[in-house]
Amino acid sequence: MLENVNKFIFIHGWLFGSYIWESVRECFPNISSHEVVSLPGYDNTCTEKSRADVIYNILRSAKKDDVIIGYSYSATTILFSDALVNCEANIILINPFLKPKSKSITILIDNLSKDFDTTIEKFIFECVKGNATSRENFVILRDLFYKNYVPNKDLLISELEEMMCIDLSKPIANSNENLKILLSDCDEICDTQINNYHKMEKARILSLKNSPHFPFFESKQIYKTIGLII
Repeated sequence: MLENVNKFIFIHGWLFGSYIWESVRECFPNISSHEVVSLPGYDNTCTEKSRADVIYNILRSAKKDDVIIGYSYSATTILFSDALVNCEANIILINPFLKPKSKSITILIDNLSKDFDTTIEKFIFECVKGNATSRENFVILRDLFYKNYVPNKDLLISELEEMMCIDLSKPIANSNENLKILLSDCDEICDTQINNYHKMEKARILSLKNSPHFPFFESKQIYKTIGLII
């Protein structure tokens, strides 16, 4: 129940920073505490910690009445974290990235190296592609991206290289009964069917209808879904 939530902890994914959560946070005005995590390289803060380190520490320190919401690559990092199995918080993962739907990560890395801005714009469009308002949403998201702190090319490429090293044959720590996964049914970035290849018996998997990989323009649908499963 939402009234029993102590704190929401929001963790962004690859490319887009913590600003993606603004519309979602506004849907939970009665929750007094929100922690919006900005991962290493996504703001001006200098740190030697990695994405995995930050997420590991969050999972270890979260309380039973907390709700952790991770998106895309961070959702994947949570799934494969050794700290997941003992985390007592409610965990909601939105569109965890396990495998590209079409183009390989190698191609994305090559394109970023050759033409950063064009590649970023194409990727942003793929993130919102899949519903009737994709073109309008592309302009909004592109402007939002460049308005905020832009992670540098080397960081983005290094994170993509880390994604390529994920061992998809490794069993996911699925004994956490508080794990819920939300999958957009119009995702043009992730091959969401691969989630069915992993045995996550205790995870509850739900669909976000008519929703692209970047689902936050439909924040009311996310709010309704989260409200139903907490």
